[in-house]
Amino acid sequence: MRYLKRIVASTVLVLGLLATSITPSFANSYPGEEYFQVGQQNEHVAQVQNWLIKLGYEISVANGRYGPQTTAAIAKFYADINNVSDGTTLGPKGWERIRVAATSNDAKEEVETKKSKKKNKPEQVVTGDADRDAKVEKVLAKAASMAGTPYRRGGTDPNRGLDCSGFVLNAMKPVGISFGRTSRDMRAETKKISKDELLVGDLVFFHSSKGTVYHVAIYAGDNKIWHARQPGLRAAKTPIYAKRVSYGRVNY
Repeated sequence: MRYLKRIVASTVLVLGLLATSITPSFANSYPGEEYFQVGQQNEHVAQVQNWLIKLGYEISVANGRYGPQTTAAIAKFYADINNVSDGTTLGPKGWERIRVAATSNDAKEEVETKKSKKKNKPEQVVTGDADRDAKVEKVLAKAASMAGTPYRRGGTDPNRGLDCSGFVLNAMKPVGISFGRTSRDMRAETKKISKDELLVGDLVFFHSSKGTVYHVAIYAGDNKIWHARQPGLRAAKTPIYAKRVSYGRVNY
């Protein structure tokens, strides 16, 4: 009898270990539902909520219920990455985009951004207007100091994370320039100019296919911009990669 009990106990242990080794954690892989639907409540929804909370989206608590707050947060996430979703369903692609955004700020990228920050030497600006140039140099220096800051929706504190407009507002502080809180406010508050008129220190706006402004950045010259990019990516200087853009004059 004792021998039989030992065999049973050993079998249970082995099966348990096998199950653990072959069953992927839902935190890293799609849990199997065809789509999450409004009204569902389970631990998988809670995981998505935790990711969205980490990214700065407005969900009061990760209670596992797919309700109005979660719907709104998912829709805002998609708007921030210039994709279209009403947030009422969430499938494998959406799950992966949110997961990657929430978990991609890893040590490797942090090391890379620290390296790039060291390479960001003070930028000299020469446009013929010495007063403006001096102010723009201060703005670019502040922008460079925030390289590597994680993206956080609604973020205005570089120590916690920034969204695109929060990045611009912080970069402009050394010269006393302020705008409204959102990229759309900034578009409305700056004079629209052509690409030929664009100067270092002006603003660059990204537009959706419907013409809506969804992103703002600071022009750094040579077709490059400083910006807080999108969920899952850290602030950096990059080429202007959007196809639909407009430009706004900043009066320094």
